[in-house]
Amino acid sequence: MREHFERELAAVRTDLIALGQMAVTALGHAVAALQRRDPVWAQRVIAGDTPIDEATVRLEAHVLQIIVTQQPVATDLRRLIAALKMSGEIERIADYAKGIARIVVRNADQIPADLPPSLVALSQQAVLMLDSALAAFAAQDVAGATALSVADQVADEHYAQAEAALIDQIQQTPTAVRWGTGLLLVAHHLERVADRATNLAESVVFMTVGAIVDLNP
Repeated sequence: MREHFERELAAVRTDLIALGQMAVTALGHAVAALQRRDPVWAQRVIAGDTPIDEATVRLEAHVLQIIVTQQPVATDLRRLIAALKMSGEIERIADYAKGIARIVVRNADQIPADLPPSLVALSQQAVLMLDSALAAFAAQDVAGATALSVADQVADEHYAQAEAALIDQIQQTPTAVRWGTGLLLVAHHLERVADRATNLAESVVFMTVGAIVDLNP
């Protein structure tokens, strides 16, 4: 019975890592579409969101089935609860990637070739944080997970700078209102990705050592 249960847990872990990689790919492609102003690439990100949603539903159904049929306790239950929370966070990150892609589709012909450096830095930081959170989960690396607290502060700084730069552009150039507003929303999506990556890191800590931590105070 225990051997079967461990196989079930291992399958959940494998599926969660795969789901995370789907989100990493979606976010990376959305950022690339933004930087290239490529609506075709952005459309692929949008189309790719459905498989992510379906994978999330399957994963969560599997976790709930394990909880109902195996009635786990203590550490095992904690791992499953954390997996449920992480799957939801990852699915929302993929939604943010889709949101960025939609903005690219709507504004591709207006987005300037030179994006504000702070927005580019924010996009890079968000992708790095998601990748780092998933790596911490795969390795059960508590130190790596808690390091995302500092990374999130860096993301917040980039976000504040990007927001200020975009607002300044909108105020100085009336024709920038549409694409500038779109890029403000992109910046918001990226900041939320960073926050949710931090939430993933919190779940890694909870799953591994049972401690509830706030890495984004």
